Amino acid sequence: MIKSLVIGLAVGAIFLALALWGVPLDQVGDAIAAMDPAWVGVGIILWAGQYWLRALRQLVMVRPLAPDTTYRTQLAVTLIGFFCVNTFPARLGEVARPFLLYERDGVPFGAGLGLVLVERILDSVALLIALLLVLAFVEVPDHAIEIAGQSVSIVDVVRKLAFLGLPPVVGGILGLAFFGTQALALGDRLVGAIEARVAAPWVSKLLRGLLGFAKSFVQALESLRDPRRFAAVVTLTVLLFVLMAGLTWALARSFGFEAWIGPGAALGVLCITMLGIALPAPPGFAGVFEAAVRAALAVFGVAGEDLAARALAFALVFHWGPYLLLALWAAWFLWRERGRFAVLPVR
Repeated sequence: MIKSLVIGLAVGAIFLALALWGVPLDQVGDAIAAMDPAWVGVGIILWAGQYWLRALRQLVMVRPLAPDTTYRTQLAVTLIGFFCVNTFPARLGEVARPFLLYERDGVPFGAGLGLVLVERILDSVALLIALLLVLAFVEVPDHAIEIAGQSVSIVDVVRKLAFLGLPPVVGGILGLAFFGTQALALGDRLVGAIEARVAAPWVSKLLRGLLGFAKSFVQALESLRDPRRFAAVVTLTVLLFVLMAGLTWALARSFGFEAWIGPGAALGVLCITMLGIALPAPPGFAGVFEAAVRAALAVFGVAGEDLAARALAFALVFHWGPYLLLALWAAWFLWRERGRFAVLPVR
């Protein structure tokens, strides 16, 4: 854990320096003060809505394990859990929700971890699909580089790589979701066949690791075998991404970025930011989040000295504004729920 923390701090420091590079810091405060309050209000409503949806999705997923649970309980667990995820280093906060689900509803800790795993995979699949949609339908300012005397479009290269690489990944995950047992049996045979032909130990270790992950995923999906429950979770995941993209767009409007960031580009900014914070990061994703947001804005044309201060101001508000709201909301639930999270006997 210490090693992960040190790596995260180092990465955060590097990315924070990149986020601040070339920014007239004396203008950042003015950019924040000039935000349109009406669009900020819209963003706050959409931000709150995404957590209401997260709690509802969690309620649908946990009901088979805790039939008597309530939406209020799941909202409290969601808010406190996500605050821990956004605060603690090395993703240690991921264990907060399974622990709270065990304390409040008696959900076995392993089942709670499985639920979080499924949720994360669903969000990852939704992210990949959203990224494909952005690459397919959203106009992205092109950038060209010279290679061996030829002008190469960076946007075209990224699009081609994405359309070659992402569909098989999404298809494989969906195959596991719909044909779990059969897909695992096929995967086991394929891995065995590859091991028989390739003697490299690292290949076997990699493939067995992927197969083990696939087995954990299939086991965790057992609670979603009901088609109606699965459809509800998928629908809520789609709506969740719509609200998160809406929040990004509303905040962009509040900074006057509407000439560059429309609804589709806002989804792109969200996707790039989410991919960025998947890197090792210090507590709170400090530095990494800001650099990812500035890079995402630059992809869609929000770049240059005249926009640098506003871009950094956007990144800071986009990061720390929701974090502060989440901290306050989670603290309110901790105060209201004090004494109600009593430890139950292990099942």
